[in-house]
Amino acid sequence: MKVNKFKIFNPFRLFAFSPFRPKPNKNKKISQTIILIVAGEASGDSHGARLVAAIKKRLPEAGFSGVGGEALAGQGVEILCQASELAVVGLSEVFGRLPAVWRALRAIAKALKTNRPGLVILVDFPDFNFWVARLARWYGVPVMYYISPQVWAWRSYRVRTLARLVDRLVVIFPFEADFYRQKGLPVDFVGHPFLETLSPLPPRERLLEEWGLGPERFTLALLPGSRASEIERHLPNMLEAAKLIRKAIPEIQFILPLASTAPEGLVKSLVEGFLGEGENSRGRLSSISPGLPLKIITGQSYAALAAAHLAVVASGTATLEAALAGTPTIIVYRLAPLSYELGRRLIKVEHIGMANLLAGERLFPEILQAEFTPERLAQEVIGLVQNPKRLGALKMGLGRIINNLGGPGASARAAQVALELMEGEKDD
Repeated sequence: MKVNKFKIFNPFRLFAFSPFRPKPNKNKKISQTIILIVAGEASGDSHGARLVAAIKKRLPEAGFSGVGGEALAGQGVEILCQASELAVVGLSEVFGRLPAVWRALRAIAKALKTNRPGLVILVDFPDFNFWVARLARWYGVPVMYYISPQVWAWRSYRVRTLARLVDRLVVIFPFEADFYRQKGLPVDFVGHPFLETLSPLPPRERLLEEWGLGPERFTLALLPGSRASEIERHLPNMLEAAKLIRKAIPEIQFILPLASTAPEGLVKSLVEGFLGEGENSRGRLSSISPGLPLKIITGQSYAALAAAHLAVVASGTATLEAALAGTPTIIVYRLAPLSYELGRRLIKVEHIGMANLLAGERLFPEILQAEFTPERLAQEVIGLVQNPKRLGALKMGLGRIINNLGGPGASARAAQVALELMEGEKDD
């Protein structure tokens, strides 16, 4: 794909000339037991929490503060700002969060000046974390970037920024390590942390029975994303498509797994608007409509994917979960028009789905932006359900994705890199 070389306006550049950064205290020594970690979104919060746990095993006296959510807080991290206050998708949506971003950066600057941590760990979340890296450099604190920005996919000019601001990159995909090594950046490939979180699941039939669904029926999982903006853009089309699919395949049933961080109230209102009033079961949000057998399940996305014969998944880390669950998947995504038009000019990879990038081909169908309509999605699903050979071919191709994720133990390997950075700083 041809890349447009122009640089877009980044609203975070407004902070470059701001007076909010207090001057560093050059006489204050760096603390070798304090770490500042910044993670955004549910997946970054989860991966960051496992990294914190792995560091604590090697350095029990370590103390942590930073930006994150419930997972990091559960590991004893002092939360300076909730990641949910900063999470946005797309370039145009960021303007509404500028006051929250400003407050968060001020809090981080204060922590860097007051505590002089031994290390700053950045987890994904590039538009915000690049500014944290600048602050860390200002205060002379080493930076480790865990789960690096996807500069190999778009906005590749940011490699220069990474080289200037980051002491060590820790990546979770092998092709990322190759890319950064070619650019001369210090990088370690540790594998994907998903592999260390997966536990054995009961058979599909038992899961479906527990959820009150028929084990003998074809099951389609719908995953619209974990953020409100994603759910609002994706779920209505998924539900409309489900009605069309149900007409063509009356025996089909649907499950809608929700991430623990997803707004249940929003999902419930959308489902009720399309399918009618839901019901509550054992404290979980659930809905079964007489006209459309659909069950909403909270906090069991991987189990739901494993129980499904086919999934429709908003592009993101959930596509990797689907691959690990052995579930053929259709990838969908829609951005705000301005964000899409800006991004389209900069993206230089052939596939948007991470599962397809790892497979090295368009293994999972991708339906994006204007093409993502209920009719188009229903057509793709019906075509797969009614063509078992094609569905089987998708399933057979999942092995290539899994083989490229590395072995278990990603958090432990990343923790070792973190300690090496801190030890090197002490030696200096």
